[in-house]
Amino acid sequence: FGLTFTINGNYKVYYKKFLSIIDALRKELNAPNIPLIIGGLGDFLGKEGFGKNCTEYNLVNQELQKFAFEQENCYFVTAEGLTSNPDGIHIDAISQRKFGLRYYEAFSNKQHVLNPLINENELINLIHTRKHSKSEKMYMIIMDLSLGNISYEEFESQLIQINNE
Repeated sequence: FGLTFTINGNYKVYYKKFLSIIDALRKELNAPNIPLIIGGLGDFLGKEGFGKNCTEYNLVNQELQKFAFEQENCYFVTAEGLTSNPDGIHIDAISQRKFGLRYYEAFSNKQHVLNPLINENELINLIHTRKHSKSEKMYMIIMDLSLGNISYEEFESQLIQINNE
């Protein structure tokens, strides 16, 4: 739907259109009970950048929450407190991680997440400081090579190190 539903009262038809899409998706997949996690829109909308005109985001969130409360196997996840990229419309990297934790909480417990998780920052720190897998290390050196941060010789040397671990 995009953010066109956050202006000019378009939120009023959101529920009905969203329901038709979800019904069609579940029917097409032959999975009528597949869980659906619905993320809210960030409360940074309506303030700056491309998101400045998204003034009805809270009304869309009310429709999303209503949908999740009324439909089977649907769970709402709040975007409360998440922060945006400089464009004012998309969430930044740290908020993507927080949102992911909230989605996991909703999915694994089959319940709505209506408030930020109490331990989000600690969980993110644990994830960030964990030891990387061999595949992750390989991806990171490929990225460094692709970005021109290391030479091909440094790439080969690091690749040998990773393979010898």
